[in-house]
Amino acid sequence: MLRNGVLPKQMLKELCTQGYIKGVKEKYINPASIDLPLANEAYRLETIFLPLPSEKVRDLLPLVGATPHDFSNPLEVGVPYLIRVAGEWNLPNAIYGYANPKSSIGRNGFFCRTVADRVDMYETLTGPGWSGEVWVLARPDYFPVYLCEGLAISQMRFFDGKSFLDDLHTEIEIKKTGLLFNENGKKLSLSESRRHADSFLLAVHVGKKMGWECLGTRKILDLNKSNFYEPNDFFSPIYAKNGKCILRKGGFYILTTKERVMVPPNLSAELRAIDVRLGEFRSHTAGYIDPGWGFGANGEEHGRPITLEVIPQEDMIIRDGQTIARLRYEYMKEIPETIYDTAASHYTDQYDARLSKHFKKIT
Repeated sequence: MLRNGVLPKQMLKELCTQGYIKGVKEKYINPASIDLPLANEAYRLETIFLPLPSEKVRDLLPLVGATPHDFSNPLEVGVPYLIRVAGEWNLPNAIYGYANPKSSIGRNGFFCRTVADRVDMYETLTGPGWSGEVWVLARPDYFPVYLCEGLAISQMRFFDGKSFLDDLHTEIEIKKTGLLFNENGKKLSLSESRRHADSFLLAVHVGKKMGWECLGTRKILDLNKSNFYEPNDFFSPIYAKNGKCILRKGGFYILTTKERVMVPPNLSAELRAIDVRLGEFRSHTAGYIDPGWGFGANGEEHGRPITLEVIPQEDMIIRDGQTIARLRYEYMKEIPETIYDTAASHYTDQYDARLSKHFKKIT
């Protein structure tokens, strides 16, 4: 029986076939989201903004001091830009959308938020029957970057209603395949897992080899290149001392969870970026986890750690096993025709704090 939830790849393709979404090629359609390709229209801004419910984004360009930007020039550190998303968007009445930065964007400390005509919230397309232009607000915070037309730095998920797991369905899913596993790949039962409201609590790994810190650089990263850059040109490895690590205010850190996370094909998941109960920091930038993550082709995997992009708002000490993030599962409307672990990805062998696909892997 069909349930409310996240639309899978085959239904996203149907939205394109029926003309609700035009001008977006199939290569941009993921197991449960659509990548938002950039059009060749970009502006340098004086400030970020949100439209009011009666306003179109394009009409606000004079308000925010917009000047045209050419992709042949890099985006400057600390400067916001507005870039139009390609395609035409006319959603069915029953469908709404939420966006997240793509994982490879979040791992580079790259601020990225979608804005849309007549929507007074970031990362949102609201119904019923929303139509208009979609744009991306982008700002590199630690080093300049090159973008290009057709590159996707954000992705959009579409829903026909929320369908979060309650305790009963969580226990059933754990019994079927498992959701969280320890560092050795042992399935964690519901009683062994830590939950708060509708979310699992995840812990940070702190050890001898624990992650990366970006102190900022003037080197330019071309986001259209893969497996190209030396990690040490942009990041420095960090290590625990006496069982702890100090994160500095305003720094940018690539860390990892202790738990291995599995997202079975009938589910999707999202890591909450901010929870002030856990501390004054952002724990994750991208946030969305596809169905099939850590599942393998046929359920043979035992989860995979989640890479964290941590930005502290004050100096803080972290210790091994400290709670760092909240993870919430949600049902898919249908199982996708393609799941994450059967598609080629830079992250299917991720068992440590992994930098983005733009960097060479260090073994």
